[in-house]
Amino acid sequence: MMTKEEVGKLYGRYVKAWKAISVEKRMKILEDVFAADVQYLVPEFQGGREAALEDMAGFQEKFPGAHFEVTEISAHHDVALMTWVLVQLDGTHAMTGHDSLRISSEGKIVNLITFGPSVAMAD
Repeated sequence: MMTKEEVGKLYGRYVKAWKAISVEKRMKILEDVFAADVQYLVPEFQGGREAALEDMAGFQEKFPGAHFEVTEISAHHDVALMTWVLVQLDGTHAMTGHDSLRISSEGKIVNLITFGPSVAMAD
């Protein structure tokens, strides 16, 4: 079981892979934070590390220079819920979303599910 701080550090390393960096650096980050058999599930992709790499490359094409900032972390046992904000190159916040994680006993992400963007519920 990881502490909330440890989960935050692990997820923070993952979030760095979304920045405008080389494919080699991105792959190294994913090797460090993802289990070999990671399950990556987002609205547009399903798979493992390769799906995440493809998703990240498409993100940088669509939002050049953008990155994610983590605003909230909730964790217990081997699961965590993160709230993130997409920050565009000019500093504007484009959207908010959530990632659900399951962490292995070795401290790697074995399951990542993204929910985004979030929308406010109407009254």
